[in-house]
Amino acid sequence: MTKQPSPSFADLFAETLSGKPFVYEEGDEVSLMFDLTTVQSRMKRQTPQDLILGYTRSMIAFSLLQANTRHIGMIGLGGGSLAKYCHHYLPDCTIKVAEIDADVIALRDRFAIPNDSARLKIECVDGAAWLKRQSAFDALLVDAYSQSGMPESLATAQFFDDCRAALADEGILVVNLWGSDARFDSYYQRIRTVFDGAAIAIGADGCANRIVLAMNGGKFPPNSRAIMQRAQALAKAHSVDLPALARRIERALRHPDGLEPANRHIEPAG
Repeated sequence: MTKQPSPSFADLFAETLSGKPFVYEEGDEVSLMFDLTTVQSRMKRQTPQDLILGYTRSMIAFSLLQANTRHIGMIGLGGGSLAKYCHHYLPDCTIKVAEIDADVIALRDRFAIPNDSARLKIECVDGAAWLKRQSAFDALLVDAYSQSGMPESLATAQFFDDCRAALADEGILVVNLWGSDARFDSYYQRIRTVFDGAAIAIGADGCANRIVLAMNGGKFPPNSRAIMQRAQALAKAHSVDLPALARRIERALRHPDGLEPANRHIEPAG
């Protein structure tokens, strides 16, 4: 990957005024940004398949809640962090990604996202419409925040109904939410209602994001000891700290509302 010259502050400011996502490079890191304060995705050139931002690492918790993940769907590409991680560390999986912004997809080479193949397909399409044509995902990851927040079409009860319909039996829905979003409680309760209460929310290191994990069928709550045993068995095959994620899940499962204790304080928006 060729390192691009560092932009000046004036160049960056001009990028924010364009309304388009842009790339910022510093040292070994490459970031996808919407404005000067919001980092959507971050990558290290030396290990482009690894997850740098805490919330993306927490989204991998789905792998501890099911024995065999084969088909993964994603709504929201960003810098491709989750797609690259799953492509590299879950080599038996197929991955389908819906991304509405063609400007984001156009940056895929800057973020070392593999070309489309039998295992990976990225479509420029509205995620809510795309979802209605999908089925039998073992895991469905929704990471669709933009600089203006969560798109309303991806936060309705109907959307979460469609998410559940697109999952295989015992499939897992994973949704990235901002803990600072005033609508967090509303979104979380919608998901819990659609999934008959079979949902929890865990935190993420270094940020206020909250990751909701909703389970389509199967035994709920899952056995915490089995989750930790799976995390320990898989630990050497992943760069994410799976035992740490297992402990987050365990803390969430201890509470009737499924919220990991650190999640219970919702920071004001702004």
